[in-house]
Amino acid sequence: AALSLLGAGPLVPLLAAPAAIAADAAAAGDVDGARGGFLPLGDGGLRFQDLRPGIGPVAEPGRVVRVFWSGRLFAKQGWSYGRCNDPECELRFRIGDGTTIPGLDEGIRGLREGGIRRLMIPPALAYQEGKELQPMPDTEAGRARLYRTVFNPTRIANGEGDTLGTIILDISLSNNES
Repeated sequence: AALSLLGAGPLVPLLAAPAAIAADAAAAGDVDGARGGFLPLGDGGLRFQDLRPGIGPVAEPGRVVRVFWSGRLFAKQGWSYGRCNDPECELRFRIGDGTTIPGLDEGIRGLREGGIRRLMIPPALAYQEGKELQPMPDTEAGRARLYRTVFNPTRIANGEGDTLGTIILDISLSNNES
């Protein structure tokens, strides 16, 4: 059974349907995710909301973590570009190793095992042109669409870069090892 969380409205399946989470937020009047308890984290514009506190060890630099995740773009009507809520595809990395987008690496710190956190990641801490940082869509077509959207030169020239590259990432820390 999928984990669940209480959103602004009815019970919402966790990591299974970012669009449903966005719809619940919109129904509650939080269409841009700016309200609803997001707190700043660091100096780079990263914001977070703890949806469920964990009870296990704290994620710290140098620790290996396993993460279930669900990502969507802040723009493009909240287009969901990927998710993993299955141990077969979970994201595994060492905090600080540079293999993930900087916003995930920074945003997971301090989360306890079993915890669920929503990150609002600004473009400077999200995907970077020319680098394939995790988490990524599982298909080549999905990766191409993500990069075409985030790095669209016409829309960036029109001043939309801050919203195009901003992502919402829900993470669940499933394991935290030394």
